[in-house]
Amino acid sequence: MSNKAQKLLCIAFSALVGLSITAAIPTTSQAAKRKPGKVVRTMKYKTMKVKAKKGYVYTSTKLTKRGVHLTKYKNKVMTTKKAYLIKVPGKPAVWYDRVSSKNKKLNGYVYNNYLKVIKKSSTNGKTSTKTTNKVPVDPDANVPLKDLYSYGTNSKTNPGQKTGHDGDQSYFDSDLFSKYPANLEDYKTIFVELLNQERQMRGISPVSADSALMQIADKRAEDTKAINYLEHRDGNGNLIAGNYLKEAGINVSNYAECLCFETEAPARMAVRDSLRGYIYQDADHNWGHRDSLLNPAFAHIGVGAVKSSDGNFIDNAVVLY
Repeated sequence: MSNKAQKLLCIAFSALVGLSITAAIPTTSQAAKRKPGKVVRTMKYKTMKVKAKKGYVYTSTKLTKRGVHLTKYKNKVMTTKKAYLIKVPGKPAVWYDRVSSKNKKLNGYVYNNYLKVIKKSSTNGKTSTKTTNKVPVDPDANVPLKDLYSYGTNSKTNPGQKTGHDGDQSYFDSDLFSKYPANLEDYKTIFVELLNQERQMRGISPVSADSALMQIADKRAEDTKAINYLEHRDGNGNLIAGNYLKEAGINVSNYAECLCFETEAPARMAVRDSLRGYIYQDADHNWGHRDSLLNPAFAHIGVGAVKSSDGNFIDNAVVLY
């Protein structure tokens, strides 16, 4: 098992790893032979001006017929206000934006990652135009954690999501959203906020962030980064979090630790994905993470987070008592 192939690990006397999903872009020959794509979801947003330096403009959401190639129109301004999550049989679902140029010569569907948003800025009284990456809106932002399912799947045909065995993949398109990494302090704050929402939904008292526990959790996240795998015990078999608690003068007999590698994404998305795995997709770990995070006996929490060595993950640690 690779270091990042394990999603959760937890002790109560409990841990989680998000796997990325690469959105495969088919070759020319594949596009000619592949089966028609099917729209899984749609997303509307404010009209934006965009450019693209590569990729084809597909004539329909079936993605079976290509129009012009955008290398010939890399300076052409297009507009977009709607995106489609399209699933081609045998391929991961990916987002395509509906684009249109002023003269309608460029009119169709373009792979989202090829598009750059054009933003106007004022410099010395003059207006210049530059292209920037704009953080995409999470299309599932209002979906309850319990109803989220792995990116590219459909909940109606994904039995693992319903039985709690769907925790090994992120609910978002990591190929897209990992380009907008989380602010770690935001991740920690939002983690406590959203965990308390889950606790209060069940009539459980909220936990409070504890400064000493926050330091311990950060140390545990750093430990994970140093060894690049999830481990609760030291070389002598002692619980590392337990040792840190004693060193901080916190003598408690009942505590829990959850560890995770979470796929990079904007902070709130990363937290939602972490808690989705910890609480709703924890069957492979006998629901140990869920039971620890929702334990009514716990009132104090520390959340640690560091960037992984390869820069693709957040190494997360949670300590509660």
